[in-house]
Amino acid sequence: MKAIITNVSIVVLALLLLLLLGFPLAMFMGEKQGKVDLNEKIELPFKMSKDTKVALIYLGYVGCRTICMPSLEESAKIYEALEETSKTEFYFINISKEEVGAKEFAHYFHKEFVGLQLSTKETSKLMRELRAYSSDALVEGGEIYHTGYLYLITQKKEGEFILKSMYYTRPFDIESIILDIKKELK
Repeated sequence: MKAIITNVSIVVLALLLLLLLGFPLAMFMGEKQGKVDLNEKIELPFKMSKDTKVALIYLGYVGCRTICMPSLEESAKIYEALEETSKTEFYFINISKEEVGAKEFAHYFHKEFVGLQLSTKETSKLMRELRAYSSDALVEGGEIYHTGYLYLITQKKEGEFILKSMYYTRPFDIESIILDIKKELK
């Protein structure tokens, strides 16, 4: 039993050390963006306008204060900074099984944000495509634990989508994301 506790302690200490060293090293090396470029074809369970060239997708749930609200506020700043929003859309996908006001929640942050409530099957498939996860709350009415990533999707032709990038560090590097979007709109 003592050996198990010692092994667990070593693992926890090693993970803590990596976390403490990893963050300053990432900052020193200039990797504040927290981005993974993927460039993979994906399927989306909803339709986009054929004029949309770039979409940002965020998976969260209505009422999430700790992750979603700050992320959606940052996304609104990104959207506002774009000169041409006619070819860019933002989608908030409600991952909660409860169908409660995804459209209204998204509109609270920006009037042009699209809030969607997909079926449980569609949401699960999309989450697999985007490498996202969620875990139901342990207590009724509690927080749903989930990834707080922002995804950059491009539409090559109507119905053909490419997952370009996944932004995983919060707060998001707004300036870099804006530059990525502008590059895709060229």
